[in-house]
Amino acid sequence: MSEISYDELSGDLGSFVIIDVRNRGEVEKLGQIPGSHCIPMSELDEAFNLDDHDFEAKYGFPKPAKDSVLVTYCMIGGRAKKAGTLLAEKGYPQARYYMGSFTDWTAKGGEVEPGKPFEPDS
Repeated sequence: MSEISYDELSGDLGSFVIIDVRNRGEVEKLGQIPGSHCIPMSELDEAFNLDDHDFEAKYGFPKPAKDSVLVTYCMIGGRAKKAGTLLAEKGYPQARYYMGSFTDWTAKGGEVEPGKPFEPDS
């Protein structure tokens, strides 16, 4: 597991599966990095234990393949690093974390999209 920089991440957002581990309230209030998916840190372990169908039903995107390059971020970096470590332990060897996270992203002028409201599965 390794750190990723703003320049590397912003240079090609589409080549990563970006996971925002902030809580849903933070995401809805402040927005998110374009194309990222919210899986709160408190749910991350359980989320990646779900089968592919249940994962997609709950989080609205396909469960990443083990060889995917996952990038985790939070508000300032602490949760992002813990999340990256957890994903590496779960068999995602290309898991990375964005230490500056959302604070660094916005300070450097990164685009922000509105946070997607969470619609729990029924």
